[in-house]
Amino acid sequence: MLIGYYFKIAWISLKKTPLLSALMIGTIAMGIAATMITSTVSIMMAKDPLPEKSERTFSVRLSSWSPDKAYQIARGEEVIPPMLTYMDAMNLLEEAKGQRQTAVVMYKNMVRSESQTEKEAKMLRVNSVNNDFFDMFNVPFLYGSPWSDIEDKEGAALVVLDKQTNYRLFSGANSVGQHILIGRHLARVVGVLDSWSPLPQVFHGRQHAHSLPFPIFTPFQFQINNNLLSKGEMSWQCWAPLDDSSLATFLASECVWVRYWVELSSAAQRSDYMDHINAYVEQQKGSGRFARENLSKVFNIKESLKEDKIVEEDDFIAVWLAIAFLVACLLNCMGLMLIKFYGKGAEVGLRRAVGASKQHIAMQFGCETVLIGTLGGFLGLALAQLGLRLTADIFAHLPEGLMQMTLPLVIMTVVLAVVSSTVFGLWPIYRAAQIQPSAQLKSL
Repeated sequence: MLIGYYFKIAWISLKKTPLLSALMIGTIAMGIAATMITSTVSIMMAKDPLPEKSERTFSVRLSSWSPDKAYQIARGEEVIPPMLTYMDAMNLLEEAKGQRQTAVVMYKNMVRSESQTEKEAKMLRVNSVNNDFFDMFNVPFLYGSPWSDIEDKEGAALVVLDKQTNYRLFSGANSVGQHILIGRHLARVVGVLDSWSPLPQVFHGRQHAHSLPFPIFTPFQFQINNNLLSKGEMSWQCWAPLDDSSLATFLASECVWVRYWVELSSAAQRSDYMDHINAYVEQQKGSGRFARENLSKVFNIKESLKEDKIVEEDDFIAVWLAIAFLVACLLNCMGLMLIKFYGKGAEVGLRRAVGASKQHIAMQFGCETVLIGTLGGFLGLALAQLGLRLTADIFAHLPEGLMQMTLPLVIMTVVLAVVSSTVFGLWPIYRAAQIQPSAQLKSL
């Protein structure tokens, strides 16, 4: 009952000084909003996209670069290519030492349904993967399923569509068994994905990590069989010039352009798999390849996010700057509280004279501080949501879910406002409780 009485007194006190109260609440709200906007964006852009298996899913990197020079030097250390040659990717796929393994490449082509005209075709990015990709990255299916192992090896003309593309091509109906044209190649639909928007897309590296997922999947070997190599779009690098521009020459070259991922049954198998990779490197050295020191590595998903600079330490500088801004706002609010609480010296003196203790005075002003923090928190939450919506409009190319606060962040916003305002209000509360009744009563 006493607490309720103090909160009633606090509400009356806020209404007596509306401008000062609004300034304190607004100051807290701005600091909270800035902190939560930057925190939300940073957390969403750096979150683990596959937490249930990120410790046992690995990107494979082989030191297959030029014998004359390093691929890259960073922080005084040699960096190996993030991609493999076609030869190495096919060798590892054939050996299949992981629970699941997949090559990952992308290309672009004109896509339309059989019933659409060429003018209605759209240029779309296509994921070129092995069928293990879907289980490895927990890709949900609305209709159908991935292609089979045999179809995967043959590079059958099959395709999996995302939900939005299926809606555009087939009005959202179950399109399994229907056909689409990828360029001039007819491909049968075997599956349609349910809503799926992994963030970040670690399997494509930094360039496309925060893009919308590519809408179409085809077998990796289908891309090879039909020479669908969009070299203007693909990320590929060669350390030696090619003899000619033929597909056979490119596939047999030391050009790196295939990302390779493997899922193990447990994180403990990492050492055994690394032994297999080292043995493969030694085998290739014996055949005259891999002339550099063996620096081959496997990176799990969290390590890949850092290795590919999808997540960098510098990305969190904005969060620290926002926290510094919040502290500045709270210090200003503390100064305003001191002004307000000292302005109520006569009221404090009268209450002390009729028997109120310092603890009672502290409780009264403490409830007012909590109320200011709560109101500032809810206003800050509204401003943060508005800021995230504006940010989403500015960065419209990013997936929609990236700029949304999760429920834990919403709760943390209000709690942070209440706790921080209370902590910064302790000094004004302490000073108000020390007011001597005798000095204040003389001025009445």
